[in-house]
Amino acid sequence: MIQMTLKKYLIGAGALVLLAVIAFVPHGILDQTSKPAFCNACHPMNDQYEAWFLTGVHRAIRCVDCHLPNDNEISHLIWKGIDGGKDVVSFFSGVYPDYITATGHAKKVIKANCVRCHGEMVSRIATDGQDCWSCHRRINHKLNEFSYSEIR
Repeated sequence: MIQMTLKKYLIGAGALVLLAVIAFVPHGILDQTSKPAFCNACHPMNDQYEAWFLTGVHRAIRCVDCHLPNDNEISHLIWKGIDGGKDVVSFFSGVYPDYITATGHAKKVIKANCVRCHGEMVSRIATDGQDCWSCHRRINHKLNEFSYSEIR
């Protein structure tokens, strides 16, 4: 019950943040909030940011290209508001996990974006019940000795 109430609160907060951004934020700020450096600036994403930056597998794309729905602009902006609002509340309240993991919804969004970009290749592979990062371990933001040794 409390979790559902919190979820409704976060969705409402996200929607309010989105409306405020659309109504009051100067042109160009929305683009700034889509840059990886911005994502890393205000919440505990240092390890993920460093892995993204150092491994270079998808260094040319932004966090929002994988982590937000990109099927249409409205869905993208709504979820940007929801996720951004949740991140702001989590960070400034100090209530966030030591290690960040993707939720079930986030995993669906990420997989859909993998298919969106790599559809030609994915169409030849059976992916039912499997996450892309199960096989492609270097895209899950985890650095290990192997990934470091490749860039040195």
